[in-house]
Amino acid sequence: MMIDNKFFSETHNFLKKISADIIIPNIGKLNENEVSTKDDNSKVTSYDVIIENELIEYFKKIGFSNIISEEGNSELIKKNEYLTIDPIDGTRNFINGINKVAIMLSFIKFTQCEFAIIYDPISDVFYHTHNNSIFKNHKQIQRYNYSNQIGFLGEHAKIYFKDIITSYTEKIRSRSIGYDVIEAIEGERSFLTVYGSKIWDLFPAMSFLKLLNFETNLPNMEFDYSKLEKKIIFYANI
Repeated sequence: MMIDNKFFSETHNFLKKISADIIIPNIGKLNENEVSTKDDNSKVTSYDVIIENELIEYFKKIGFSNIISEEGNSELIKKNEYLTIDPIDGTRNFINGINKVAIMLSFIKFTQCEFAIIYDPISDVFYHTHNNSIFKNHKQIQRYNYSNQIGFLGEHAKIYFKDIITSYTEKIRSRSIGYDVIEAIEGERSFLTVYGSKIWDLFPAMSFLKLLNFETNLPNMEFDYSKLEKKIIFYANI
């Protein structure tokens, strides 16, 4: 497959259709039998599974053979090249009718991210990374220049990161890593903490935050599995 402007435009159109057909009509309107709790106490809905299956089918048709998805089998992480899919990042928000959800994708080759996508289905805003640049609705944008730290630290995080973030304006997290990253891109949040994340939300987020020149407590910003299950902070260098 060719990763070019046409690819991103067609992907945007497909995500827009999924959102119009599935996400927007059902946000905050789910029945009890459409929601279940996973082993890690996170929530999953029947619509997560429907969207994920549609995304897998779409990307397989255009040439992505190794796909790792949130609700599917993740045995394929042993490969050196894979596409990650998070069908609804912010499932609890989706259930509760809170318009802070995202569809997240990333394509990893040999610990480097070839591209990442964070799509806001409510506002139809398509963000992607490619060739060391960030694009919003297919137009390249520059990183925001922060003048102060803005974000949220829980009580444990205040202790853990006391030497990294010492003075900040509190902004409650959205309960969606993807949406928090969107706020970082737009200058509304200058740091975020990630605890015990999975590759389908961490790797797309990392792709954007790396290009925003965010600092981190990670030893490197390569896309490998040593990052998982760690307490991570990403923050703008003021």
